[in-house]
Amino acid sequence: MGLSYLGAAVAFRAAESAPDRVAGVVMSGYSFLVSPDTLNRWLAGFTRMATHQQGSRNHFAELHGEKWEKLLTATFDELSDGCLRLPDVEDLTRVGTPVQLVNGALLQNERNAIGPAAAAGADVAVVAGAGHVVPVDAPRVFAATVEEFAARVDAGRTAFHERRRAAERAADVAAGEAGKAGEAAEAGEAAHV
Repeated sequence: MGLSYLGAAVAFRAAESAPDRVAGVVMSGYSFLVSPDTLNRWLAGFTRMATHQQGSRNHFAELHGEKWEKLLTATFDELSDGCLRLPDVEDLTRVGTPVQLVNGALLQNERNAIGPAAAAGADVAVVAGAGHVVPVDAPRVFAATVEEFAARVDAGRTAFHERRRAAERAADVAAGEAGKAGEAAEAGEAAHV
């Protein structure tokens, strides 16, 4: 489970690195459409805003812990040096585990991420009345959504599993057609001799 850009990126990379040890990934408060440059501008803006507004500083500390500034600085550094890379929509087609994106309906950027994520093979959920931090804004709905996804992972009924089954069916059809073509060619040769 990864929350927001840093948490989601770390969770996704962990699953990507060890798909046999991860049953599924839940990302929340994330948009696969945000570029690292945009995220860097946001992080700089949050730090600047907190410097001038004690209320914002208190809010960030409540939300992310007292060391939130160090967390943001480390994020800047890891994005800059390549240690951390934000996953994009194309990464969803390559990861070897089911992924669910759970975003709040109150932020347009995160609503806009739902369609492309679903098209790339993620399971998606939009939580009404929630913003960037869905587990805080709607804890019961978030927990139920994650539990339901976990049950579908166990049952092999996620978008990831369906995509894998479709690929297997397509390979079976292609193999069957290749076999028929080979038989037809052999029959044609036998008739010619």
